[in-house]
Amino acid sequence: MSELHPLADSYLDLIYDGPTAELRARKDLDDELAAQLTAGNHVCIRGFWRIGKTTMLKAVLQRACERSGGAALFFDLRDPERDDGLPQSAEAVLERLTKKVTEFLGRVGATELKADPKAPLAVLGELAAPIFVGLDELLSLHALGAEKMVTLLDALLSTPKNVRVAMVVHRHRDVDALFETALIQRPGMASAFVPPISDDELVALVNGPGLAAGVTFSNEALGALAEISGNRPWELLSFCFLAASKLPKGFTGEIGPDAIDALVNLDELAESDEGRALVDNALRTLVTAMTPAEKTLCELLAVGGEGEVPEDAIAALEAAGLVTAGESYELNGAFFAGMVSAVASGAIKVAVE
Repeated sequence: MSELHPLADSYLDLIYDGPTAELRARKDLDDELAAQLTAGNHVCIRGFWRIGKTTMLKAVLQRACERSGGAALFFDLRDPERDDGLPQSAEAVLERLTKKVTEFLGRVGATELKADPKAPLAVLGELAAPIFVGLDELLSLHALGAEKMVTLLDALLSTPKNVRVAMVVHRHRDVDALFETALIQRPGMASAFVPPISDDELVALVNGPGLAAGVTFSNEALGALAEISGNRPWELLSFCFLAASKLPKGFTGEIGPDAIDALVNLDELAESDEGRALVDNALRTLVTAMTPAEKTLCELLAVGGEGEVPEDAIAALEAAGLVTAGESYELNGAFFAGMVSAVASGAIKVAVE
């Protein structure tokens, strides 16, 4: 039996299993992207790590099916037989996808159809209904090399008219330019960055589980959560878990802002797997996912420095929800700003550049 407060267990479930349908944030964007699919476009869902891309991909597939009466299949491009998940060849990816399509054909009662191992999605054109294919973890394909990756992407996106593809693309500075030309600028491709959630969505995501456990976060605590997390749901839920994990098991009542403010220090975060994951994710985003210009911008904002930053770097980080513009630019989320400042000042040393 868990020794944690029941609310902490609820947040753990949300962190590792994803939110239930009633707690799904960003439903408007789900609907917009589903409309793109049903209108005949492919869809590319973009963002940094742990921003909710895979959850959104699955929601978009579901909404597209509801809108059209079609069916969907979901495919993770990572190799499940390898610890690093990196596929070893395009042929291996197509072989696994062929098996997935064959399973799907059996599920919809079209066992007489056979998938071509060289073009497994082509057979879906024999079905009368709209078919939506979700491809997760496109970043893993970089292991194939640029030329083979582009060739494979062309094959996966050359689909019959009734088959549309929605895919997840991580931001990574080593492959961003390639994805931009091979995917984002591709005719018939709609793309969107996954944004932070709204304040109303934050309240529902935090206090929805809380009400069931007899616990609520005060308005001031909710404001502190928004300020710390930058309204990024995975960070938000992680801080909610860390706060709830410190509650006595039988506690009911209100959580105030002091319980949130006390969490944002490296010693505190290092005490739990979830806290360490927050730190690791921030560093991975800063070091591997951002371009040098984007990283420079974040460091300037975090330490209050001055310098020239290209407009496209500012625009990209605004679109991704990490930078907000008011009277001046600022980093979205005190936790991330603190991590950037620690790296910029040398308090945290990172080996990957």
